[in-house]
Amino acid sequence: MKRTKQPNNPAESEIRRHYYRELYVIIAPKRNLRPDSFSHDNEPHKVPNLACHFCHNKEAALFALPGPKHWDVKAIKNAFPALSVDNPQAFGIQEVVINTPDHDKEFSELSLEHIEEIFSVYRHRLAALKTVDGIRYVLVFKNDGPMAGASVAHAHCQILALPMIPPHIESESDAMKHYQDENNSCALCDVMAWEQEQKVRIIFEDKYFMAIAPYAASSGFGVWVMPRRHISYFNDLNGTELHSLAVIMKKLTARLDAANISFNYFLQESIAHQDHHFVLKVEPRTFKWAGAEMGTGVIINPIPPEYAALWYQGRV
Repeated sequence: MKRTKQPNNPAESEIRRHYYRELYVIIAPKRNLRPDSFSHDNEPHKVPNLACHFCHNKEAALFALPGPKHWDVKAIKNAFPALSVDNPQAFGIQEVVINTPDHDKEFSELSLEHIEEIFSVYRHRLAALKTVDGIRYVLVFKNDGPMAGASVAHAHCQILALPMIPPHIESESDAMKHYQDENNSCALCDVMAWEQEQKVRIIFEDKYFMAIAPYAASSGFGVWVMPRRHISYFNDLNGTELHSLAVIMKKLTARLDAANISFNYFLQESIAHQDHHFVLKVEPRTFKWAGAEMGTGVIINPIPPEYAALWYQGRV
């Protein structure tokens, strides 16, 4: 990681390159002064429980953890899937993990123990789906808020099991392998070591995990959450690490919810037969891509990662 130390809140625009990929971002702080910067923040995350599918669904659970209201967390089939095991032209599996039976509870409002239960359901479904013939990659992700594509306000996550390695994932895996071959070390292990030296983009850290605002973040307030231990899969995390992850994710999502910012998060695991570091990525939806981004693939981000780190800590 051969980069110079950056100031806490750069005042001028700067082109930055991804840690280990040929991807570029323009950090442009002054663009955040535009009048429409966060006009969508007033759209509510919560809506009344009128005919909520998750409150009233009677589908049999694929897996559930018991609780006072019959269950605490449960996984069900996606009622409106784009993929199906019965369709060879669009083969795949889609599931929903309902985070809580309480319609008005945000993910960030759940107890640490409850968030750990959600993670336990992830583990169960990941293990089960990876054994299905024809499935090559499984993604767990969350859409939270209207700008993040959430069509149901009731707190939930989704699981997508695909018959191929998505090109985006394969490209990142190739870049990590290239980095490893050249440097004889893990790209994300080195990212954490470099950010530890820099001391300006670490948001939260403990003995088990580090959360950073990545140097060339492609979204405002974007976060990478990485285990300090070199592991490739979510199911490799032990109980202590899962608790640490729950603490960090509760803090991050609570800050975003307090600002009414929609966000996505997803678990990015190593592809099979590789030894790449697992990372959970949080992508807040603070701005829309326009012609420059769509035409070039170079993202213009008005939120400096150094500022984002301070924002998550409540220091700005």
